[in-house]
Amino acid sequence: MGVSTVKFQWREPGSVDGFRSGVCLHGHTMHSRECLSFLPRHLHPVPGISQLVSYFQCARGVDFARAWWTPPLTPACALSLERKQIADLGLQPMVSLTDHDDIEAGFALGITASQDTPVSVEWTVPFERSIFHLGIHNIPRNRARRWMAAMTDYRLAPCEAMLPGILDEFAGISDVLIVLNHPFWLEEGVAESDHHRALERILRECVRWFDAFELNGTRCWKENADTIELARAHQRPVISGGDRHACEPSACINLTNARSVAEFVSEIHDGHSSILFMPQYRKPMAQRIMEASHDILRTYPDYPGRERWADRIFYSGKDGAARTVAQIWQGREPWWLTGAAAAVQFFGGTRFSPALGWLLAERGESHP
Repeated sequence: MGVSTVKFQWREPGSVDGFRSGVCLHGHTMHSRECLSFLPRHLHPVPGISQLVSYFQCARGVDFARAWWTPPLTPACALSLERKQIADLGLQPMVSLTDHDDIEAGFALGITASQDTPVSVEWTVPFERSIFHLGIHNIPRNRARRWMAAMTDYRLAPCEAMLPGILDEFAGISDVLIVLNHPFWLEEGVAESDHHRALERILRECVRWFDAFELNGTRCWKENADTIELARAHQRPVISGGDRHACEPSACINLTNARSVAEFVSEIHDGHSSILFMPQYRKPMAQRIMEASHDILRTYPDYPGRERWADRIFYSGKDGAARTVAQIWQGREPWWLTGAAAAVQFFGGTRFSPALGWLLAERGESHP
């Protein structure tokens, strides 16, 4: 078994020395569908925004569980963002985009990108009374749609007895990487006790097919430290997962001397993994969420049909039909909705960001 190392760029300025490439894993594009049920829990700690969220929930009857958004970046823009951060470190970039239960980003980039990009996905896996997410990276293109159909069938009609068979077939493809993403993350509405019970069982029955456990760039350090201990107990390497949804580049990447994604996968299979956390990981999580919210809500003139936040946020009505906010309000969003979006954009903008960081840092969030 190999060795996992974890470095922090703000402590080790020369941390990339001796490495050829940087690998960004687990990033989302416009092809992901992101539920907004989590939003109130994360925004309530922010002064001013908390009152707005409570007003919309109580006075306006907004049910965030029926709303979702699509990340603003196209696959090409997401790829460019992640490549630039890695290239600025003097490394050759490799990027694996993993939309939720969707492989279209990898297919699109395989046609348009100047360098090879893998077909990858973040697969939603219901299991017992909880939900896990598996990063399936570097799926063979000629079989990717068939594999995605099988994963979708399981997601929509879970049969836990079938999961080992699916994973075993994936593991039979030498260039595929299977990662247990953020193992301690709770899907909204899942009880912690149910999740831990399901985690113990899925590890007992399926860990042989998990190549690595993810350290996540959007999760607190305590959770990542627990993941390191979990991986050690099961003799698995840890691996980076930026989990970028907006315009902040991944807060952690892998360092490697591999020249291709396949070589990197082989390295992880052998148990060797070097992870670098980037400086943005040190920001208070609430501040990073506010900044991401600003990116999600701002206007993108270069994205026809998706320029405004109202074109990228959806709400499922009582008739079950999903419509954008722009469609619901016919382009005339009410003042209280536009006011909320404006407030989030203001507080998450670059001018207010330093003050927000100072305010939230006083909450004592633990950083490595």
